[in-house]
This record gives sequence, C-alpha cells and structure tokens, in this order.
Amino acid sequence: MIIKKLFLQNIRSHLNSTVEFNEGFNCVVGGVGTGKTSILLSLHFALFGEPLYRSYEYLLREDKNRGMVTVEFEHAGKNYRLTRVLRREKGRIVQEPDELRLTENGKIIAWGKLAAVQEQLKSILGIDKKMFEEFIWIQQEKLKEILNMTPRERQKVLDELFGFSSFQDAWERLLPYQRHYEAVKTTLEKDPDIVEIGNLKKQYEDLTSDLIKLQVEVETLNVELKEAEKSLEEADKKLKSLENLEKKINELKDEKSSLLSKLSEVQAYIKSLKNQLNNKENEVNRDKVSLNQLRSEKNKILNQSSKTSFNEILETLEKIDFEVVKLRNEAADLKAEAKKIEESLLMLETENVCPTCRRELDQFYKEKLLNQLRTENMETEKRLTMVETKLENLELEQKMFLDAKNKIEVLNFQVEELEKTISTREDEINKIKAELDKKILVEADLKRKLDEITLEISKFKVEDVENARKLREEKLLRYREILDSIRYYEKLIEEKNSYLSLIEKRIQNAEQKLKQKILAEKVSKLISGLRMAYREVVPVLRKMYIESLRDSVQSVMDSLTIQTERSLYVDVDDEYTPTLVEASGFRRDVNLISGGERTWLALAYRIGLGQLIMEAKTGQNFELLILDEPTEALGTEDGSINALATAISNLKMIRQIITVTHSEELANEASTRILVTKKNGISKVEKI
Repeated sequence: MIIKKLFLQNIRSHLNSTVEFNEGFNCVVGGVGTGKTSILLSLHFALFGEPLYRSYEYLLREDKNRGMVTVEFEHAGKNYRLTRVLRREKGRIVQEPDELRLTENGKIIAWGKLAAVQEQLKSILGIDKKMFEEFIWIQQEKLKEILNMTPRERQKVLDELFGFSSFQDAWERLLPYQRHYEAVKTTLEKDPDIVEIGNLKKQYEDLTSDLIKLQVEVETLNVELKEAEKSLEEADKKLKSLENLEKKINELKDEKSSLLSKLSEVQAYIKSLKNQLNNKENEVNRDKVSLNQLRSEKNKILNQSSKTSFNEILETLEKIDFEVVKLRNEAADLKAEAKKIEESLLMLETENVCPTCRRELDQFYKEKLLNQLRTENMETEKRLTMVETKLENLELEQKMFLDAKNKIEVLNFQVEELEKTISTREDEINKIKAELDKKILVEADLKRKLDEITLEISKFKVEDVENARKLREEKLLRYREILDSIRYYEKLIEEKNSYLSLIEKRIQNAEQKLKQKILAEKVSKLISGLRMAYREVVPVLRKMYIESLRDSVQSVMDSLTIQTERSLYVDVDDEYTPTLVEASGFRRDVNLISGGERTWLALAYRIGLGQLIMEAKTGQNFELLILDEPTEALGTEDGSINALATAISNLKMIRQIITVTHSEELANEASTRILVTKKNGISKVEKI
C-alpha cells in the first residue's frame, strides 16, 4: 500500500489541509503542537474508522459539528479513495455511514455500511488494525518496546504472534482428557457386567430354547389366523371401499361447489395478472427511454471535452496534475533563485564585499558583479512570469476536465442504478408471465375436474353397502375366536421375552463396555503421543522462525549502515533477544550499546519482524513504514540524526517511508518534505 494524498477538514487544528506523499522517504516536519501528529491520527481513522481512544473527541475540531478525512492510496497497481465523515450529534461524535465511500480506480465498490467497507478494505490490503499499529505505524513510545522487554516476556509475545502458544495450550488442555480416559479404563476393568459376561450368555441360551417351543405352538395358530384374517380383510376391504365411495360421492358434491368457486377466483386473478403485465411493460419502456437519455448526456460531455472515453479523461487529468505540480515546483525554485539574487544585490549595494566568499572588492569588479546580478535577476523574473502564466492556463484546463470527470461519475452511477431497475422490472415481468401461464393451466385443470366429478356422482348405488356390512360381521366373529387362543401363548412368550430382553441388554451393555475399555486405552495412548508431539514441535518451529528473523533483521541493518564506516551484525538467540556483534566478534547486548545504535537496532528489529509477519500472514511485501519521532536519543552534535536520515533513505526494500519529526536535520535528507506550521490555532501544510 502506497499513500498518495490525505485530505483533512475540521480535524483537530486542520481546517482544510491536503497532504501529498510520494514513494521513497517522506518527512512531515514541524514544531511541537503544529499538527503533525494529527496527520497520522487522521490516516489511522481513514483506514480503520475506529477511535484510538474511547471516543472521536480527539479528532473533531472543538468548534465544528462536522469533519471529514479522505485518503487516496495505491495498492497492487490500482488506485483507491476512501472518505469518512464525523458528525457531532446529541453531545457525542459519531461516524456518518451515509457519506462513507470506497472507490477503486474511480468506481464505488463499497459504501454506506461500516462493516461492509471495512471487510472490503481488509480483503484488498490483507491487514487489520492490529497489524497496522504493531508493524506499519511505529510510534515513538513503541519503537524500543520489544528491546526493553525481558527475554521471557519477549519470547511470550513473539511466540503468540507466530502462533506457538496454541501448541502449549493444546498440550495443557489434553492433560484432563488423558486422565479421564485412564480413569475410564480402570473403572471398566472392575465392572460387574464385564466380569459375569460368561454366565449371562448361558442364561440367554436356555431362555432362547424355551421360547422356540412356545413359538411353534403360536405359529400353528397363526396359520389359521391368517386364513381367517385374509377372509376378514377381503370383506372389510369391500365394505370400506363402498363406504369410502359413499363418502367420496358426498365429498365430490362439496368439491364440485368448491371448484366452481375456485374457477371464478382463478379467472378474476388471470384478468388482474394481465393488467399488471401491461403496466410493468409500460414502466420498462419508460425506463429504457431514460437510460438512453443518460447515455446521450454522457456522450455529450465526452464530446465537449474532446475525449472518447472516461478513462481518457482520467489519463488526461492525471497528466495535467503532474504538469501542475511540476510547474509549481519550478515557480518555487525560480522565486527562491530570485530572492537569493536580490539578497546578493542588497549586500553589494551596502557593502564592498563579495556576497559569496565575503572578500573585499574594488569598485570596478563591484560594478561588473552588480550588472551581472541585475541581468540574472531580470532573466529570472521573466522566466517566473512565463511559468506562472503557463500554470494559470493549465489550472483552468485542469478544472474543466475535473468537472467533466465528476459529472460522468454521477451519470455512470445513475446509469448503473437505472439498469438495475430495468433488470428488476424485467424479472418481475417474467415472473408475472410465468404466474399467468400457471394460472391458465389451473383454469383448464379445474374445468377438467368438474367434468370428471359430475360423471363419477352418477355411478353410485346405496344397496351394495348394506350387503357388504353383513358379510364382514360373520368373518369378524371367526377371527376373534382364533385370536383369543393365540393370546394365551403370547402372554407366556412375553414373560420369557421380558427376562430374555433383560439378559440380552446386560450382555450388550457388557460388550459395549468392553469396546469402551479398548477405546479408552487407545485414546489415552493417542493423547499421550499428541502431547509429546506438541512439546517437541515448538522448539523446531521457533528455530526456523528465529533464523528467518535473524536474516530479515540483518538485511535491514545492512541497509541502515551501508554508508557508515562500521559493519554491525545482528544475532538473535532462542528467546528472540537481539545482540550486536562487532566485526572482531565482540558481542554487546542492548543494555551496552549507545543511544544511536539502540535506535538503529530497534528500527531494524521492528522492520525485520514486520516483514516476516507480513509475508507469513498476508503473503504480501512490506511496502509502507510510518515512523513517529524516531530521533529519540540522537543528537545533532555527533551527526547521529544525519546518519539516521541517511540510513532511512537506504531502506530501498520499502517503497514508501513516512516520518513525522520536529528535527530539521532529519527532514533535510528526505526526498519529499512536508512542513506543518500553526498560526492562530489553525495548521497549514505545504511541500518544501
């Protein structure tokens, strides 16, 4: 992620500020209380939307009810813009969802809902708020936090970051399960059902033999019962068939009345659907006319700007923006040059000394130098006038294309919404047509059923029902006589089965307990093996991560010290503790190094760790680094601040570094300098 621009409106001491960043070393410089920190706080709010403290009171300007932060950044070759708005409401400050917007290459991809925007942003960047605060934004009080920890604290924190603590948690959580299954195994070995399982199986065999004899008697009677039952079923079936037919005839008469009513309702509904279909088709036709008008308006804007596409306008606007910045920088340089010439002229006119070397001059050389400087001054003023004129014309053209861009963005949004509306209404038309076809089929089906019911009613005869009822009573009497005989034997069988079921249940219970005992023994051994594996895997993984961390920190340290006369080597022990190693082999821990070396080591350690965590958790490169007042323990007399500035400039593996500082020496080495001043409670931001 590369930050391009940050817009602040009514944020702390910033009424309306624009901060432009470039790739490479950017330095935000200014005095205490001028509003430098507000820029970092606003960037944090823009990216994550959450307050750093309990509320948004620290962000919104006291005398304002509305504030806005917009950040523009580039990621993976795409340009993004994110806007958040704060509003004072009923004594508290809230974020305004209706004005929340996230765009990708000028197209809105998320808006209106805080959770939806944040989820979309996380899927784009691959980082969350915690990773940003821990590894990208290195605050002054946190730079040396890891170095100041005890080895045990440091190992605990980094093991947690690398995910090693989960192995220790698993080792501890498995112990109660291991003890549980060992206890289950011991208890089951003494269970009475397992001990007596042989006797239980003998009783089961004896009971089974007795039951077989009783069941033979019952089977003989069951053969006779089946014949009687079959005759009864046939008689009963015939009777029920006739009774059902009688009932059905009565139901058919009711159904006929109901069908007539439903047919009337369906026909009315068909008429209503046809009216709805006609109305929806008219609405779609009107929407399509509006859509063509919007597209025509968009083409008109493109024709007015002499461009063929929206992307061509964006490209032209980007080129103009670049030229405007270039001309502004050129004008600033010419003004500085003119000021320098004027100062030299003033010195020559008041003193007889050279403005460059301060040596005394004779009158002839003085006049010659004066003429030369006046000529240079006139040429500089002429060039400045030409640049300012060109800049003014270019800014007018910039405004024209910006207006065209904004109008087309609005039209694109309106076209997209109208296309959605047309699609929705066409779906509704298809649904209405489908429903209409369905109801037409229902109408035909109702008419067919009415004809069938009328024919069925005419076939029924009442006297057939009485004859079938008498035959069923005779068959039922014979069936009951046989059934009473069977019940006597079944009662005996039931008593024996009850006891047999009890024995069988005890046998099954004993066999189940045997399986549980074997399973408990296997699970206990498995858990023991897992606990041993968890104990052994952490040192191996920690060693691998420490080797990667050592290489990553050394790479950063090499970049920091590439232009110094000393070579500093970094070693990292098993507790993640860094040590500086001289070329002679002499080792010094963090408590025995100078303040400047401590700052370098802290910076290299945090960046190296950040690279490792970023690649491990997101698969992305470490592109952005934000340093908040990194000059602690550094001074101007010994040149340590200049050395730090040079070292930061050498961190080429990081595409963009943003540093906030009050040190002019550090700012002088930055490729992009941003000055923050404050007057009458209002901060001002400008590139210098």
